[in-house]
Amino acid sequence: MSSKSKAWFSNVNPNVFISTVVIILIFLAIVIFAPDAFELLTKKLNQWITDSFSWFYVLSVALFLILLTGIAVSSMGRIKLGPDHSQPDYTYPSWFAMLFTAGMGIGLMFFGVAEPIMHYVSPPSGQPETVLAAQ
Repeated sequence: MSSKSKAWFSNVNPNVFISTVVIILIFLAIVIFAPDAFELLTKKLNQWITDSFSWFYVLSVALFLILLTGIAVSSMGRIKLGPDHSQPDYTYPSWFAMLFTAGMGIGLMFFGVAEPIMHYVSPPSGQPETVLAAQ
């Protein structure tokens, strides 16, 4: 091993690393060797979480939105992330433009792949998963 890779690995806590690898390998073994049981388990778990905690999700989103809006409009919203004399690198319109284009890019990348698959699996008219649906 080179000294560079030794330096990187010397910072790794072996207990955390080994336990994480073991958990991932167990998870992968279950997915590979019992995919039907895993699918059933995840469907039931998803249904239970949705039935039991959907109210908590909606409440959490609302509370976080209220909290972050309150922080933004209060004096805490004026706290600089850096030295007192520093100026922002970008203006608010630039930030908005970057976030907007990043969101549009994510949407294009996701739906560029997902939309044809959705139309193949569940077309607006005709039989799903046929040659006609693929066209």
